[in-house]
Amino acid sequence: MIKFIFVPLAAFVITTSAWAQAVRIDAASDGQGFMVKDNGICWVLMPSHLLDAFGQIEVETSPAPSVYGSGEAYPDFWEGMDFAIGVVGQAAGRTACTAELGMIMQTRKTAGAVLRGDLRFVEPGGGVTQRPMRIVDTLDHKTFVAEFEDPDDRAFQGLSGAFLFADELPVGMAIQSPDGSQRMSFIRIEELGFATRRWLAGRARAVTSAATETVAQPEEGQHELRLLDYQTQALTPDASPENLATRSGPYRFEFTGRTTLVFGVGDGEAVGVSRVRIRSQADAAKPLAIRVMIDPSAAGGNPQRFDRGEMTPTGSFDSGKKSERFARRVIVTIDSVQGSGPVQIDSVEVY
Repeated sequence: MIKFIFVPLAAFVITTSAWAQAVRIDAASDGQGFMVKDNGICWVLMPSHLLDAFGQIEVETSPAPSVYGSGEAYPDFWEGMDFAIGVVGQAAGRTACTAELGMIMQTRKTAGAVLRGDLRFVEPGGGVTQRPMRIVDTLDHKTFVAEFEDPDDRAFQGLSGAFLFADELPVGMAIQSPDGSQRMSFIRIEELGFATRRWLAGRARAVTSAATETVAQPEEGQHELRLLDYQTQALTPDASPENLATRSGPYRFEFTGRTTLVFGVGDGEAVGVSRVRIRSQADAAKPLAIRVMIDPSAAGGNPQRFDRGEMTPTGSFDSGKKSERFARRVIVTIDSVQGSGPVQIDSVEVY
């Protein structure tokens, strides 16, 4: 993991929209990444050491004014490869993701073929800064080392995941600083392209593998639920919302507008809630924009915001582990959906 010391330096800010695919990552650790679109889905490439066990990420785009998106990332790669791919939703994924996958599949500008480039990273607020670097060691077919050309430039915390560019093409992704100062190690673009291509080819298996656990058995720390109220009737009696409380099957319905589900947690006494997960595993329409509220009051008149975001295209919404708050009710509101036809929710889990 990178441990950097920040030193003020001379740099300049880029405002052209041509470089809008560089993004800032807010995860377990702050860093950088690069967005690409494939088959209508926006993915972000980033170092895996930025993630915790939950893999939740927030993405800020460039150039300013930035837009934001959230999602989850997957370090599904071979041991020792500091690389993860995340799926990005909300405005960042829908409107700001324009770079094609071919940008990271290129082999014209690679370490050795080029000897210098510009390291680009996104500042808070969306401004893009670049710093010239020269490649000083090509190491092996997977990595290389580059050094800042300005002797006053230094690596710093939050720079991990920044891409080195040559003639507007990415050459590699920064992962660590061997000496903590002027030099940084990079994963070669050829290696990133190969790993990304293989991962995307099997992403249905890789991404949904975490969502294949049975819904019939509660996990450790999972609260029992009781369905207290709902707005939208099920398509059929065997696909009722009560299934989500009893973990006995999915809830299927036609989405005609905002849909709310109210669950009681525990036996009526307030219990600690720190995480909410919602899953839709089937090849059907899925929720998109989701809001989660909690209510600690006995009468049910004190709803409080817990989390909001979007379900991924692969069918997962996860608040991640938050500071524990007491609740008697959990209120799930679906504001929009993705896909066409009946919507299916396979599970609602409260921890």
